[in-house]
Amino acid sequence: MSESQPSAQPELPYQPDLGDRIVQDDGQYLLVSLAGVPGSKAKGLLLRRRPRSSKTPYGLECLGHHLLLADGHWYASRVVGGDGERANKTTTGIFLTELDALVNLWASRRSPGLALMV
Repeated sequence: MSESQPSAQPELPYQPDLGDRIVQDDGQYLLVSLAGVPGSKAKGLLLRRRPRSSKTPYGLECLGHHLLLADGHWYASRVVGGDGERANKTTTGIFLTELDALVNLWASRRSPGLALMV
């Protein structure tokens, strides 16, 4: 009987355990809090589940983020996918509260960009 050879690279979990960091999850998109994560400038990420590939080894694609600015406003940025002139463009917004930034980032998951701005 032949023994099975160990794989050259360790098998990655399908998705990292995000535990209580998930703010919203609709099955395809995730809004994840990074509050308290050492070294993180962003306070949260908008992620989309994708098939695992070299570009998305954990099966998650980052579509946007939000962070607190020095003046107390909240900045949100969203990558706009697609083909042609919209491919990999970003749309940004400045918001009065973190909730406004989160709501707009979440709402933008199925639209081409962020909506409300200060």
